[in-house]
Amino acid sequence: MSGSTPEILPCPSGERGAALGVLYRRVPDAVRPQLIANALRESAQGLIDLSGLWIARRRDRIVGALLTQPLAGSAAAVWAPEVDPSWRRAATAVALVRAALDDLRSRRFKVAQALLDESAPKHGAADLTGGGMPRVTELLYLERGTERPLDVAPGVPALDWTGFGAGVEAEFRAVLQATYIDSLDMPELEGIRSLDDILASHRAAGRFVASRWQLGRVRGEPGAAAILLLSEALDRDTWEVAYLGLTPAARGRGLGRAVLAHALELAAAHVPRLELAVDVRNHPANRLYRAVDFTPFDTRAVHLALLR
Repeated sequence: MSGSTPEILPCPSGERGAALGVLYRRVPDAVRPQLIANALRESAQGLIDLSGLWIARRRDRIVGALLTQPLAGSAAAVWAPEVDPSWRRAATAVALVRAALDDLRSRRFKVAQALLDESAPKHGAADLTGGGMPRVTELLYLERGTERPLDVAPGVPALDWTGFGAGVEAEFRAVLQATYIDSLDMPELEGIRSLDDILASHRAAGRFVASRWQLGRVRGEPGAAAILLLSEALDRDTWEVAYLGLTPAARGRGLGRAVLAHALELAAAHVPRLELAVDVRNHPANRLYRAVDFTPFDTRAVHLALLR
C-alpha cells in the first residue's frame, strides 16, 4: 500500500499486543499494559477470542484497530474502531468496520451489533454508521430491589408456571415464538434469526439454570401465555430479566405486572436486585417498568447490521 493509504487486514497473532495497545488507547497509561497482558493471557487460555481483531497498518505501523467477537445465536459483537488521529482517521475507521462486517458475513453470521455508552467518543457512532452499522435505537437499563414484593391488581388472571425442561420444550418454543408477534423490542430483528438462534443467545446470557426459564399459562385460555427468562449475572450480585414476553392474547390485561411479580418472588431468595434492559421505543414496557419502581441506571446506543 502507499504511504498515505492504510492497509486493512486481520491482525496477525504476533501483532495482537500492539493492536490492543491501539484499541485501548483511551485507557490510562497506568493500567493499559496490564489490560493488554490480561487479554493476551486469556486468549492463550481460550477464554476470549481475538481472532476477530482487525488492524489498519501504515508504513509498518498499526494506526487503527477494531475487535469483533462471536456471540451465541449467529450474532457478533463489534467494538467501535480506534484510529490514531490523522487526516484519514474517519476513512480508516470506516474501512475497518466494512472489512470486519464483510468477514462476519462470509462466516455466515446473521447479526452484528455494537453498544455505545456515554463514555464512547462522539465519532464512534459516525464511524460505525459510515461502515454499515447505523444507530437504530437506545437500550435503557433499569433495576429494582427484590426485598419488596409486587402486588397484582384484583381481577388479573392467575398464571400457572412451569419451569423449562424436556417435557415442555415444544410448548415452550411455541409460546416463545408467539411472544415475538408484533414485538416492540428491536423489531429490526424479526425473522432474522431462527428460534434456535434466539434460545442459544438467551442461554448464553449470564449463568443458565433451567428452572429459572418459566412458562406461564392462563388457566382455560390456551392462547394466553407468558415467557420469563431469568439469568444470573456473572460479575455482580443480581439476576437479569433476559426476556419477558406475552402472547398477543395475554397483552393489555395486567399480566406483564404479574410476570414481574413472579420474577421478583423467584429472585428475592437469591439476590438483592433485579435488572433488565428495554428498547426505548417500547413505550408500554417502559411505562410498566417505571410503574413498578424500576429505576434507570444506564443507557446504550444500539448500532446494528443485518448480515443475511
